[in-house]
Amino acid sequence: MHAAARRALLTLALGAAFAAPDSASARGEALARLVATGFTHPMTVSGPRGDARAFVVERAGRIRIVKGNTVLPTAFLDISGLVSTTGEGGLLDVAFPPDYRTSGLFYVHYIDASGDTRIVRYAVSTNLDVANPASAQLILFIDQPAGRSNHKAGSIHFGPDGFFWFPTGDGGGSNDPDEFAQNRQSLLGKLLRLDVGPVFKSGSLPVSGAVYRIPASNPFATSTTTRPEIWALGLRNPYRSSFDRSLGDLWLTDVGQDAIEEVNFVPAGSAGGLNFGWDVMEGTICNPNDPAPAPPCNSPSFTDPIVEYDQSGGNCAIIGGQVYRNGVDALTGHYFFGDFCTGRVYSRDPATGLITDRTPQLGAGAGVANTLVGFGEDGLGRVYITHRTSASVFRILPADPACSDGVDNDGDNLIDFPSDPNCPSASGTTEFGGCGIGPELVVLVPVLAALRRRRRSAAA
Repeated sequence: MHAAARRALLTLALGAAFAAPDSASARGEALARLVATGFTHPMTVSGPRGDARAFVVERAGRIRIVKGNTVLPTAFLDISGLVSTTGEGGLLDVAFPPDYRTSGLFYVHYIDASGDTRIVRYAVSTNLDVANPASAQLILFIDQPAGRSNHKAGSIHFGPDGFFWFPTGDGGGSNDPDEFAQNRQSLLGKLLRLDVGPVFKSGSLPVSGAVYRIPASNPFATSTTTRPEIWALGLRNPYRSSFDRSLGDLWLTDVGQDAIEEVNFVPAGSAGGLNFGWDVMEGTICNPNDPAPAPPCNSPSFTDPIVEYDQSGGNCAIIGGQVYRNGVDALTGHYFFGDFCTGRVYSRDPATGLITDRTPQLGAGAGVANTLVGFGEDGLGRVYITHRTSASVFRILPADPACSDGVDNDGDNLIDFPSDPNCPSASGTTEFGGCGIGPELVVLVPVLAALRRRRRSAAA
């Protein structure tokens, strides 16, 4: 089947999915609470495991702490003099290792004044709310292609294995002009897995001239043809990713070129060596702008996304994404993600694979065009949404079912959301945003595995 026919078939399937009717069973499940505002382009939220503070990453180079209901006046870290915000640059993320409580060490990802990638380790000071900027130690430097300011990716993590995980962009430009994503000697367009120490795990392999080591279980740890840092390849711009804090699965969104936005899923315990397909594939369709695809289009060596959607209806760039694990309620296990251009926020049901549009429920926390730039999770597992235009951070909460039962439960002569913006959360506290009116239930075609098999058969 020709690429154009495959694309038309996919678009038709997605269009039908978005036309699904409202689902009454999904009403009133989620709401968004305004945590704080007044940030400077907040990118994401993080925090050490078990820590109640929310660490908000600002693009210009600061990390701010929200402690209780207060944004502390002094930044946890301010490296704004080192950071370039040109294009898709900036301070992009912070990650706390499992031993942060005893080591006081943490890691940041930023783009420097030359447009290159730096992973730097810092230490907290004697004031636990302020880091020591003089403690900086460069862990990883990636020379980005000159003259290109996009596809810098963003997230960094410590996985459940204790290793450092870093998805990288393909170096920018349209259609990966330098073919970095499939180049096994380049760290661009890859998912990297490193042992960053400073106390290294048994068996980790040293790298000449590097501060970090290679986990012995990396799929290419001893390869002579593939960089040992690489755990997976074939990524375009995996701007946001996250680990499920309960199951250990990795959820990895990849921003598309002209057609498809995708969510890639890696189950806990995977041995790695995966190829997500870019720039041969965009989602599950062939990229017509790759002149000499290798591996070939539709190669069985590629790993398909678990969710994909096209760029119709104003969509343009997927923003991932967190699995909700804060409490026992209807949202538990749902993976939340959204789109930058529309600002709409969705969640994927782990039991059915169905996608629910949560935008009506989340009120001001969703649906604002060109402002949704990230999700995040603090040390207690609370899930956040960050908005650049409103400079605000919201927290996703389960809503009290009474907020959509058609009854005036609190005696204020207002019924449900949006008429009653003061509906309580499931915890009994009044939250910003109110309760949902019953979202549109959409099926974004979780993988279309059967459809993919039919395509391959037709192309054979």
